[in-house]
Amino acid sequence: MRNTFRVLFYIKRTAPRRNGDVPVMARITINGERAQLAVRAYVDPALWDVRTGLAAGRSAAASELNEKLLLVRRRIERCYETLLARQAAVTPALVREMYFGNDRQQETLLAFFRQHNEEFGRMVGVSRSKSSYYKYRSVYRLLAAYVRERCRRADIPFRELDKRFLAGFHQYIARESPHKKNTAWVYMIAFKHILMLARSRDLLSADLFAGYRLRSEFVARDYLTETEIRRLMLLAPTDRTQRLVLDAFLFSCFTGLSYIDIRQLKPANIRYTQGQLWIGTTRRKTGSEVYVRLFAVPNAILSRYLTDAADEPIFALPSNGWCNACLRRLLPEAGIVRPVTFHVARHTFATTITLSQGVAIETISKLLGHRNIRTTQIYAAVTHAKLEGDMERLSRQLDVCYRL
Repeated sequence: MRNTFRVLFYIKRTAPRRNGDVPVMARITINGERAQLAVRAYVDPALWDVRTGLAAGRSAAASELNEKLLLVRRRIERCYETLLARQAAVTPALVREMYFGNDRQQETLLAFFRQHNEEFGRMVGVSRSKSSYYKYRSVYRLLAAYVRERCRRADIPFRELDKRFLAGFHQYIARESPHKKNTAWVYMIAFKHILMLARSRDLLSADLFAGYRLRSEFVARDYLTETEIRRLMLLAPTDRTQRLVLDAFLFSCFTGLSYIDIRQLKPANIRYTQGQLWIGTTRRKTGSEVYVRLFAVPNAILSRYLTDAADEPIFALPSNGWCNACLRRLLPEAGIVRPVTFHVARHTFATTITLSQGVAIETISKLLGHRNIRTTQIYAAVTHAKLEGDMERLSRQLDVCYRL
């Protein structure tokens, strides 16, 4: 359908100045939709010709005003033509925004996302984590590829986004990461944050995620068994870095601390309380305080790396990716051939070390630094040994209480 575009000048008689002059306004109409703007000009109401939308007469003041209105009309028309070349749908409000040099509605998605990532990257190590930064970079790369393939463009204005775009991008992520069940969910949450940020800056008029359901899939958490832990403890890698990674991994198995929390652990976090050695730290991810008692195994590991430098990290670990690469080389030597990441140690603490030994789920939640016990329930899978032990104890109790 062809757009019907018109510009009409009129006077606002309800807002006269002290000398009686009234402001001249411009009305932009496109397909029946209107928007008004003040052209910063004034005229005597008696000199205004409603039929022509111009000042009547041949006076110098009338000629000067009409010349100004002609320039305003041409500028509005140029704004309209520029917008029409960019996109199919042009509204009077967009033309008015461009006329005043406030073309914010035409900011584009990928440009905004790039700026977000640049600002986020500058805050890494201050108030932002490197892992979150990498996540946003990954989402941006997928989004750029999706816009390029689906829209056949280098970028897309915010106002062209709709729920179909959202659903299409969600499907695109799922297709590009089929081996990771919850990657699409995590990435879409990150994308939702970008759109919420854009909306808070008036770049997006609607909440595209309203009514859009994002669900994570249940994934069985991997963990090491008691036998596998003992095999790892018998390994003696000669490579110094591999030895460090293995010790830190085992330390995590017996304390539940995550990779980043172990990497930031300092001697100042080690405390003696009533003759017992404890770790007191704050989780980097949630900000929750964590207190974990050090038993024989983690204490022995700690003694190999503890120094008098109170502000220096105890475990000078390489990157998480490098630690995972070391584990891929080490674990097969202990007969563990399945993929295992550093985070599996945290799962192991929640299951093999604590839950399987009868520790209450509430206590485990506190030790892991979770804010919600439902998060702990995801980590703490019920092992077969725990299930069999609980059923055996229940059987003995029932036999005593209900004898035939």
